[in-house]
Amino acid sequence: MEQIGIRKMKASMSQYIKRVKEGETLIITVRGRPVARLVPIENKLPSGITTMLDKGLASWAGGKPLGTKQYLPVKKGHSIAQIVEEDRR
Repeated sequence: MEQIGIRKMKASMSQYIKRVKEGETLIITVRGRPVARLVPIENKLPSGITTMLDKGLASWAGGKPLGTKQYLPVKKGHSIAQIVEEDRR
């Protein structure tokens, strides 16, 4: 684990973030004393999704799903509450 002074860290932040993103752990020091550890975050995606992304079977930009642009027609004579209730059965 490499130790990096805080001033050096601030001067080259993007370089160190890239290294951490690639899996490296860094110790940040102030006046030679370790004060923090910069570690990569754990992948919180289920393994099945990660596999599909790795194989190119799916793509994801990291945001929330936008949903569908297609809407189901509402049955005449039924309230929305009735339709929701039927759908939940």
